[in-house]
Amino acid sequence: MKVHLVRAKDFSPSSFQSVLQVLKPYHGPIEFVSAETDTEIKSAIEIEILDVREFEKAKELPRAEFSMLSGKKNFSSDMYREKIEFPHTAKRAKWDSFFEVCKAYRIEKNVNPNDIVLLLTDTANEYNWFGGPDASMKNAFIHTADWHHYFEGLNERFPIAFEIVAWTLRMLMLGDAARMAAHWHMEPKGCISDFCKQKNEIVLKMRTADICPKCMEVIKNSGINMLSLGQLMDAMEGIRRYFLAVMRTDFLSRPSRILIESYTHRIFFPDYGNLELNLNPKQRTIYCFFLRHLEGVRFVDLIDHSSELGHLYRRFSNQGSPEEIEESLNLLINPMDNNLNEVLSKIKKRLNETLGPRIAEKYYIKGSRGETYKIELDSELIDYQSEL
Repeated sequence: MKVHLVRAKDFSPSSFQSVLQVLKPYHGPIEFVSAETDTEIKSAIEIEILDVREFEKAKELPRAEFSMLSGKKNFSSDMYREKIEFPHTAKRAKWDSFFEVCKAYRIEKNVNPNDIVLLLTDTANEYNWFGGPDASMKNAFIHTADWHHYFEGLNERFPIAFEIVAWTLRMLMLGDAARMAAHWHMEPKGCISDFCKQKNEIVLKMRTADICPKCMEVIKNSGINMLSLGQLMDAMEGIRRYFLAVMRTDFLSRPSRILIESYTHRIFFPDYGNLELNLNPKQRTIYCFFLRHLEGVRFVDLIDHSSELGHLYRRFSNQGSPEEIEESLNLLINPMDNNLNEVLSKIKKRLNETLGPRIAEKYYIKGSRGETYKIELDSELIDYQSEL
């Protein structure tokens, strides 16, 4: 089965790609398919939200509307957003506007009727929900803005990815919007079926990533493929581990370990949900070099380490002739060229995208012109699972 993730125009492409990276490690029968569009949400209007109480309160969709629906046949870089101040201006649209986009996508792409379509949009909805489905429980939207208000310092891609997984599971377990009202927990339990009328209750849901016994019984009777259920629960647990790791980092002020895996030195943060730092060969060469030299090295002295750098670079690079690799390496260690500064800037950007800037700062390669550059980590935090 496929879950089509459709990016609306108002959700930034970089944040969209970051969300996909969160879901990528969790394999199973469910395939998350990305689709980017230039679609804007119809009927969206600007409204003014006067205070935080209004901002954080979700309205319960009337039961009559559930019945009516069931009768139809049918984290640039917005990743790190500015703190919300009140009064706050936001765009909201009618409930059905989001499903019009989903249905149009289904027609255009000839989507299998059994597949799920999830629209990701910064436009809020009239009931102020984090997300919601249509009557068929095959189309849904997820509100991608404002997460930084509830999860200060947490990269927004994680709560968005959590909602993608949670709504996929809800839609599979219920199958009919008319049943949804009967299964909400109005008192939060830390279960995926918590209604979160006070929207800050979403924090409890992400802390536990749990399914209560009552909902587990519903799942048991729904006929969900057990491999699909396992895939979704693994994803929720992975996101939960990252969330808790961020909280513990704040409390303990201790960064995650770094795991260097395999001959090609893939870089993971095991205490942050095993997130991977994706670097190109040149970036990986420099980062692994500085991980090996925690005492620090001045840029002008890199030429003295050209043999070690060349060994790493040739190991990681599978493109280009030996001459081209050598030329690229010479450019990198030339103190008169700006190539190394550009590489460091890109490494910093990748760290920010992976961990969020508040946590990522602990892993930067830092230094001043003419002075030693280093990664300020204890050697005990670095675990090599292969020989250099």
